[in-house]
Amino acid sequence: MKFTKAARPVIMSQNGMVSSGHYLASLTGVEVLKEGGNAVDAALAAAFVMAVVKPETSGPGGDLFALVYMKKTAKVEALNASGPAPAKASIEHFHERGLKGIPQYGPLSIAVPGAVDGWLELHQKYGTKDLARLTADAVRIGHQGFPISQEFAESVAEFAPEYSWVDKYYRQPFGAAKPGNILVQKGLARVFEKIALRGRAGFYAGEVAEKMCATIKAEGGILAQEDLQPIVCQWLEPLASSYRDTLVYEQPPVSQGFMVLEMLNIAEAWPFHDGSMSQAEMIHWQIAAKKLAFEDRIKYLEDPAFGDPKIALLISKAHAAKRRELAEEILRRSSSPAGNQSSDTTYLCATDRDGNAISFIQSVFAPFGSRVIAGDTGVIMNNRLCSFGLDPSRANALKPGKRPAHTLNTYMVFCGGEVFAVGGSPGADEQPQTNFQIIHDLVDLDLDPQSAVEAPRWSHMPGTPPRDQLPEALRMEEGFDQATLDDLRQKGHKVSVVGRWSFGSAKVIVRDRANGCWVGGADPRRAAYALGW
Repeated sequence: MKFTKAARPVIMSQNGMVSSGHYLASLTGVEVLKEGGNAVDAALAAAFVMAVVKPETSGPGGDLFALVYMKKTAKVEALNASGPAPAKASIEHFHERGLKGIPQYGPLSIAVPGAVDGWLELHQKYGTKDLARLTADAVRIGHQGFPISQEFAESVAEFAPEYSWVDKYYRQPFGAAKPGNILVQKGLARVFEKIALRGRAGFYAGEVAEKMCATIKAEGGILAQEDLQPIVCQWLEPLASSYRDTLVYEQPPVSQGFMVLEMLNIAEAWPFHDGSMSQAEMIHWQIAAKKLAFEDRIKYLEDPAFGDPKIALLISKAHAAKRRELAEEILRRSSSPAGNQSSDTTYLCATDRDGNAISFIQSVFAPFGSRVIAGDTGVIMNNRLCSFGLDPSRANALKPGKRPAHTLNTYMVFCGGEVFAVGGSPGADEQPQTNFQIIHDLVDLDLDPQSAVEAPRWSHMPGTPPRDQLPEALRMEEGFDQATLDDLRQKGHKVSVVGRWSFGSAKVIVRDRANGCWVGGADPRRAAYALGW
């Protein structure tokens, strides 16, 4: 591992580590580790806190995915806790309303929330601490408040003028959204108290469920209490593929995690690791891999219960070889114009002294989700239903009870049969691109995790529908040298330079194979912190 002088210090520990999108969440996770909890306990406690300190990104009204590795079983498992479309959500229903597509926001964009089922399933299967302990910090912060960040203040200022409930919940206590003001969320704290006391019935039934569905119905939505009754989470076999001397695990459908493996498989034949290629050459061919994988995502990805996403084919080495033959052609060909939709998601990872690890992501999809809040509960509802299309001949077409294709994905990397790295990032269509680049930095360039997450990134668009119409473009963060930018332009890329910290918010924990220490990285692009002990 090559340690370079990153802007932030590299965090190292012997006993365990948490890297998350807020210092309070990472602190909570480490405290749970110090009390004897395992990596799953730490991740859950951190996730509960994230739902309170970053409510615009995640919470009980959203979804989650996780990869879990328990040293005792030496097995990686994938948890899909994404909710399906409500029973009344049919293509015909939207056409009858005169809609050509599912609205991006509002009550008709809401899918069944799966996060609470996912939290409870992780706790039941692998948790060692009482749920009351794991929710305790989230409850306390909800009741007592916390100082809001500049990032959160800016989000509130952006959305409060249009959505009165944003002003009511997040501005009125202090008159204006200013960094450092204390935000209290007693309604959300009570939701976590109910979940800790009653489990699933504390959210999917009773007072919380009634308020949630009543609010949605009053605003013209179709999510009903009957939709909340079935448990939505499921344990699945993760996807896996080799890259160089490592084995990379990813989320299976409905996650787009296969794209990371497909990109790695396509790229594996190119010498990104031996110093024979310039940075511009590497990025040029990485973009080819990205474009090929995104084509397959649009063509195939959907809920396996309703169609065949052909994942075994898409992550095969043979398929990668065939797609690689099209690399030069696809670089000459313009992608269908589509722009990136903003996304609000939070990713975290945790490891412990026993070698257990979890790679965990939760989201309400867009900033403030559907822009619908469930009464006085403080629960922001997701807008994940808008991921569906209304063309029945295409993959990922809307059907009642079907899960929408998801941007959410997480990865784990193994080397020599041992955990080498766990990581992920928010960012919608930038998620697989960021994860692809981070794995390249860790495996091909042997960078330490903090240097890997701080390295300048590129983002190629368009991505996947639904999106606003934008031309094809390669956006490059500040930090690439001028020769690289000029070379990419000469190769035909429409390059634009954007701010230094523009794409994603990666968190990574790596095991130093020389001494067994956990080494953590956390992204300065957003508020992210790695802590260990």
